[in-house]
Amino acid sequence: MNIRDFQPLKIIGRGAFGEVRVCRQKTNGEIVAIKKMKKSEMANKNQLMHVRTEKEILTADNPWIVKLIYSFQDDQFLYLVMEYLPSGDLMNLLMRKDILPENEARFYAAEMILAVDSVHKLNCIHRD
Repeated sequence: MNIRDFQPLKIIGRGAFGEVRVCRQKTNGEIVAIKKMKKSEMANKNQLMHVRTEKEILTADNPWIVKLIYSFQDDQFLYLVMEYLPSGDLMNLLMRKDILPENEARFYAAEMILAVDSVHKLNCIHRD
């Protein structure tokens, strides 16, 4: 498997080591999210263990964590191919709505607590 097996559709995020794109797998048309990370940047910033831990967490059987479908690398980049969840994130929801009604704020707060708790139970502390 390599990056040429996917058709890039849209960038949905940028981070310290690379970017996340929505892509279509050419063989079956499946829409996925691909996180592309520059290996030299990860090494220079001494983040290799963090990336390994991220990969382990993404393979956990956890309803709160996006699923890692597969991963691969080339000379320059590490690629994490994950399920794509098109619903967006809380920041975009807040920007769209400006103020959440109290019942919605309670709902999203409870979901965040459950999600962070589930990651803690995997012996990982979420820093974001």
